[in-house]
Amino acid sequence: MQWQVALNNDSFDQAGITKDCQDAVCEYIWNSFEAGASKVSVSITGRPLQKALSLVVTDNGTGIVFDNLNKTFGTFLSSLKNNATLRLKSQSNKGKGRFSYQSFSHSAEWRTVYRTNDKLMQYTISTNSANRNQFTTTEPVDVTDVTETGTTVTFSLEDSTTVDLLSFEAMKQKLLEEFAWYLFLNKDKGYILEYTGTSLDISEYICTDLSRNCLYNIGNHDFSIDVVVWNSNVSNPSKIYYRTERGEIAATQNTSFNKNTVKFYHAVFVSSKYFVPDMLIPAENDSGQTEMDSFSQAEQRSVFRELNKHIRSLVADVLKNFLVQQADAELSKMEQKGNFPRFADDEYGKLRKKDFETVTKELYCVEPRIFHKLNDTQEKSLLGFLNLLLSSEERENVLQIVEQVVNLTSEQRKNFADVLKRSQLQYIVEAISIIEKRISVIEALKKIVFDYTEFANERDHVQKLIEQHFWLFGEQYHMLTADKNMRVALSEFEKITAQEPLNDVHAIPDKEALQRMDIFLYSQQVLNNNESEMLIVELKAPHVKLSIDVFNQIVRYANTIRKEPRFTGSSRLWKFYAVCAEVEDDVKVKYKNFEHHGKKGLVDIIENFELYALSWDDIFQAFEARHSFLLGKLKLDYSQIEAELGIAEKPPASKADVTALTQKLVAINT
Repeated sequence: MQWQVALNNDSFDQAGITKDCQDAVCEYIWNSFEAGASKVSVSITGRPLQKALSLVVTDNGTGIVFDNLNKTFGTFLSSLKNNATLRLKSQSNKGKGRFSYQSFSHSAEWRTVYRTNDKLMQYTISTNSANRNQFTTTEPVDVTDVTETGTTVTFSLEDSTTVDLLSFEAMKQKLLEEFAWYLFLNKDKGYILEYTGTSLDISEYICTDLSRNCLYNIGNHDFSIDVVVWNSNVSNPSKIYYRTERGEIAATQNTSFNKNTVKFYHAVFVSSKYFVPDMLIPAENDSGQTEMDSFSQAEQRSVFRELNKHIRSLVADVLKNFLVQQADAELSKMEQKGNFPRFADDEYGKLRKKDFETVTKELYCVEPRIFHKLNDTQEKSLLGFLNLLLSSEERENVLQIVEQVVNLTSEQRKNFADVLKRSQLQYIVEAISIIEKRISVIEALKKIVFDYTEFANERDHVQKLIEQHFWLFGEQYHMLTADKNMRVALSEFEKITAQEPLNDVHAIPDKEALQRMDIFLYSQQVLNNNESEMLIVELKAPHVKLSIDVFNQIVRYANTIRKEPRFTGSSRLWKFYAVCAEVEDDVKVKYKNFEHHGKKGLVDIIENFELYALSWDDIFQAFEARHSFLLGKLKLDYSQIEAELGIAEKPPASKADVTALTQKLVAINT
């Protein structure tokens, strides 16, 4: 059967039909979705030089009803879908999309199955570019070998260049731009676009983790709002698309959340029965006449006013989550570039850094423009000044500084002020928790070294405790080795100081090299005059007194290290502690020779090597002196601490009791 299109060939040439083969293929995919398809498959069949190549688009839509051909294929620049489209970029195909094949093929054939009177009918439609104003069809026939409606359209391909342009690799980005949002909105319905055997992965174009959906009822009308966040820039970002119940784009509007400084590319899709094609969207302050169906002007303005409020709230919530992710990435970049302030590498330093990161992240989320296009010097100065304020009693002034940079809304001001208060309280609570845990360790250690001497020894108790809680000797230290011989310890020291590996360490005489050092600590911080500091600690069982023989052990350590020129530079400060519960008198007399240095327990100085004889009480007093202000304010209940550790009752009856207490202390995370 032959049909005539009511236009001549010249009119086709002047109608603006696309000449881009990729756009043309997208037209046919959209035609499938607009026909109610939930799955569209595009394939290229045949082989070059062996079998004719064809592009095939298959869908499970409603098919093309034969009785409607006069209103569809028989008309040009007119269509049953003339004023309704699912597409974002064009109002509609205006009845000419089916002729797009001319940009890449000489002919097209539709094989379609539709339902009428509870029967499935099938026929074909054929057309070619030579006679575009004509098309032929077969007579519809009943079909029994298929169970659902749908259409398969086949296009001949004769140009190898066209085949390359229509490959999945060439079409992928185009398909994502055109269809990712539509597939995302219909993901719960199982919509699929398959191209040459590969299903389109919408997560490559849409940030599915951030995108949100909410349902609202306004004036007895249901509205579904989807906020879609693009992974990269798109041609029409920051738009609101109002969609009818069938998914057609009824109207568009700009959003107010286009934050280019943080590349927040997004779109809002609002779907409802309330919307009709070509409707007018009233402005919030619009007092003019607006007509839409039977709804009154006042009701329409009221509905849209409430709807816009929900849209703004939802987009603001998505933007906040987006900025939190962005802030993490930006802070990481700042730190990698070396623009972060320096923090002590101890527990207090970690707390201060955490506090700084929390406030800086929130500041970024409140107004990212503050950090936009700063050079390294500016960024470093801003972060340093922010840290200075947070470290002082004037931390609330951070808000005043921010207000001078950018105007904050009252809600932003309140949120940021709350964060400052919360982070300060969090810092205090965590600091107190650390102090309490450390006091618990010290109180139990006092019992072990002063009261439980009968059952406590060096290896099983004192050594294990200090390996875990070496902060007793200062916050600046890090553990290098514990209970390792001199050769191993110095080799490890070479690694962390970035020295060239030298085999000379292994040349230390075995007698000296096999000396075992209980604790070897080092400081990453650079001290005054660019000195770095190392600390070696000799421990003994609680019953052992600090005699000349014990002190001479650290003398031997010092003398061995002094023989290695690469360890004796003037920029290195070596400290050696011998620590026991009690210091004998013949060692104490040596203190007088070095009293003028003002360093407690100092017994000898050899160039940049300092040797100390200290009691455990000296160590405990030094800790209390460093934390005297906090300890004075906290007024801890030491009896309760002893009760919790089980040391307030009778003394231990065996070594096993001391070992159990030691294990409990080792497990405390300070």
